[in-house]
Amino acid sequence: MQLPSLLRLSLGLIVALPTLGGAFPHGATSEAKSTSNDCNRTCLSNIVEQFLDSVVKHDPFSLPLASVYKATENSHAAALTMMTLWRTVTKVTKPNLLAIDSKQGTVYFSLDINEGGITNILRTRLKVVNRKITELEIFVNRYRGEHGFSFSAEELPSNYAVLIEALFATSSDFGVAVSDTCQFTEIGWKVVDTGVYANGTTDPLGCSWPDAHPTDDKARVALVIDEELGFVVTSGMIPGIIYPYQNVSAFIPDAMPTAQEAQDVWYAYAQAQGEGPLVAPAAGMGETLEVLQYYNDELQAMQINVYLNAPNATSLWL
Repeated sequence: MQLPSLLRLSLGLIVALPTLGGAFPHGATSEAKSTSNDCNRTCLSNIVEQFLDSVVKHDPFSLPLASVYKATENSHAAALTMMTLWRTVTKVTKPNLLAIDSKQGTVYFSLDINEGGITNILRTRLKVVNRKITELEIFVNRYRGEHGFSFSAEELPSNYAVLIEALFATSSDFGVAVSDTCQFTEIGWKVVDTGVYANGTTDPLGCSWPDAHPTDDKARVALVIDEELGFVVTSGMIPGIIYPYQNVSAFIPDAMPTAQEAQDVWYAYAQAQGEGPLVAPAAGMGETLEVLQYYNDELQAMQINVYLNAPNATSLWL
């Protein structure tokens, strides 16, 4: 897999560019720069193993940390010794997704972890310079309310994928061919949307490259580009509203006004029918990591990873 096609795919999440020779969108940041890094794929993979081993042993000091490092856990900055992750995890699995960018010295991985007998999901991005970890961006999703994308709010199956895919392009001119076998997941789950009136589909949602989607002109593009496996990791901040959805809740981006209006109609109907209890709608900000796999000139997989924050929240990584 050649870097230009993967970089263009990452940039396509921000704004459609006619050529790679153009400048980056205003405000958008890119990590796709040439760096002198002597840590190859094997080296980076070993550091991931060291990271997971340190978590299980509750010993962050065993990591090869740089003299000064930057770290966040669920968007909050802290020293590793102050983070919850190194206090609660008792077991980890091998990464079910591992994207390695040896040119930039970055790696992204996700896996199941066990905390007090409960299985949760760990997602982490590391940056390594001179074989030392300089950046750790850690997310632990413990239940649906933390990511808010378990269900869409559209009644019609044809609109489900449009609602839940948090792509960041400010233009819809950028097109991507989608493989017939492309797998779509949210926080590792295949998504089945039953509809707000319980009249939706029972089949898992598939991939699509929608014309309408959330945008973020300050998104961090090309955080990880794995040329060998075709993975691209990009991050953006997406404002929206957390709506009641039957007896749970769903996050609907502000860029999806039709979906929000449909949910407003359902909310009014549910109240009129005396249904409840219902959570009151509230504004929120979704910190989103989008993972795409692209090879053979087609999109093969999409994974949406979201952690909900307060309204108007920003990322410490910007």
